[in-house]
Amino acid sequence: MMRTIKTILVFSLCLGLVLPVFGQSLEETLETMAKENAKGYLGPVVTAFGLGVNSGTFHNAKPHKFLGFDFKLGVSMTMVEDAGTEYNFAVPDLDIDFDVSGYSVMLNPNDVYESDRTSATFFGANESYDIEVDETAAIDLIAQQISTSSGLSVDQVKTQLGSQISTAISQNVPAISTPVGFDLPVFPMVMPQFSLGLPMDIEVTLRGFPSADLGDAGELSFFGFGGKIGINQFIPLPIPFLPQVSVGYYMTSLKIGDILESNHSIATLQVSKSIPIITVYGGFGLESSSMDVSYDFTDDLTGTTVPIKFSLDGDNSFRTIVGLRLKLAIISINFDYSLGEYPVINAGMGLTLR
Repeated sequence: MMRTIKTILVFSLCLGLVLPVFGQSLEETLETMAKENAKGYLGPVVTAFGLGVNSGTFHNAKPHKFLGFDFKLGVSMTMVEDAGTEYNFAVPDLDIDFDVSGYSVMLNPNDVYESDRTSATFFGANESYDIEVDETAAIDLIAQQISTSSGLSVDQVKTQLGSQISTAISQNVPAISTPVGFDLPVFPMVMPQFSLGLPMDIEVTLRGFPSADLGDAGELSFFGFGGKIGINQFIPLPIPFLPQVSVGYYMTSLKIGDILESNHSIATLQVSKSIPIITVYGGFGLESSSMDVSYDFTDDLTGTTVPIKFSLDGDNSFRTIVGLRLKLAIISINFDYSLGEYPVINAGMGLTLR
């Protein structure tokens, strides 16, 4: 039973990060992508993953009493908007040398590929786009180069060598097929969390689960911690109907083998008001997300393999949170909605005491 639960948690957490792309592992997929395209492809993942990880950190602003605790399993659904489904594919910025009927010519892909270079991000359409060569522009550039070295006019070159030029273009500067996405409008995240009350109205929180083996992708490690402190204790006079107010801070890290490491944090202002069995809660959060990526890129044009390393920052900054918790004896169920770069729906269920 525990093994099944662990499998479900690992699968839910890593959805979109370790699923095969083109029947390959994440690392193998990245190896086919130059740095700028990998950044565009993974960029929205950093933001969406951060929004999911940083959700569900609290469901009551009031810290647990000393040695009070709760264990909660939360599920967040980040709704990826249209802007996170496409990016502008970067073609290689290098000169391609080849031969046309004994004449040496050179083309830069940026000069001859069509201007529409739309590609799906990880969340985008589950189809590849073809970035075609603007054959007219390519023929003009090649004809000018041959004209310079042959003494023929550009028109004469096109008339005499037009078919050879077209053949050389198709063989040496073919259409580029962009990576496919997973057509995912929603990014799911599962988050186990344990919180414990300490003296002085302080609560500490642990998040994540033990390391897991993901096969070719390496080992997954996922761990976070944080806490909050109640503010009401610093108010010298009782104020009727004053809600509970706390400030909290939470950090979470995820690492997949040597390929990917991401770090996420959120500082929260938490407010809640309880009546029997029902707690209304909400607040504001300042958050950040980053991801370090490392892999070896194999360039199909040159056949060379080069190490690629880069860092990405998510578009996570400010979010608002509103939610409702239902507590029946020691069972608690909560739902909340937060609005940041993307909207997030979060639900949790667990055991709580004191």
